[in-house]
Amino acid sequence: MATRLFPDDQMERLKSFPDIGTDELIRFFTLTAADAAFVDPGRGRGPTDRLGLAVQLCTLPWLGFVPDEVRSAPPAAVARLAGRLGVDPVVLDRYGERPQTRTDHLWLVCDYLRWKTVPTGGIELKELKEFLLGRAMEHDSRTTLFNLACEYLIANRTVRPGVVSLLEMVATARTTATTVTHDLLAPLLTGQMTADLDLLPKVDAGLGMTPPDVADQTGRRCHGDVDQDVDREADLGPGDGRAPDRPVDAGRRAAPVLGHDRPALDRAGAGTARG
Repeated sequence: MATRLFPDDQMERLKSFPDIGTDELIRFFTLTAADAAFVDPGRGRGPTDRLGLAVQLCTLPWLGFVPDEVRSAPPAAVARLAGRLGVDPVVLDRYGERPQTRTDHLWLVCDYLRWKTVPTGGIELKELKEFLLGRAMEHDSRTTLFNLACEYLIANRTVRPGVVSLLEMVATARTTATTVTHDLLAPLLTGQMTADLDLLPKVDAGLGMTPPDVADQTGRRCHGDVDQDVDREADLGPGDGRAPDRPVDAGRRAAPVLGHDRPALDRAGAGTARG
């Protein structure tokens, strides 16, 4: 099951507000004049709804989703917004007593910030699954894949699905990537190739590496084979018409797969409204 990919405490953290640093507080919880007008009392909202709406407005670009318990937002963030709006921070304790209010406000925030709602089908969901499969061909870590999916969604201004739903997509991508990899490698795994691979030292699951004694023995065998090849080449001499084997030049080896840099995201921008 997807819920078994992470411990219960980590699953809970993925659904909740994390701690916030000073840089994030300033970057994401600073209301522009347009933002203040979006939540101002001229639209008939009381202090509780204004502050709750402002928290959702600032949280979405920060996390890529808004936790269900909006009232559990970091106190420093709530205080900063409350000061800007001229309301008491404690009024947030009454926010969301009617669940539909939180949902309606999230829809308003998505429209204001020009974000797309959670992908439940269509091209957005298809593109997310294709992205995950592509990354799963490069990474097997479920944590890495989950984080990459979150960054992808934020970059595309799309609300993150629920944790369980996204983890199910990650699990499916990993399974599909394994199948695709096997299909790609199957034609190359001839009998001789398989036999040669079986001779390679195996990784000890407990150590997370090849046991040192096995690695040393393998290294000595390899060095012995090289010494024998050198001796044979010396015995052949320059006149036998055979070119000696040469080591592969380091510059011709396959380049390592590069990691993915975190995209530079303008989470606070929303066209002219938050730009």
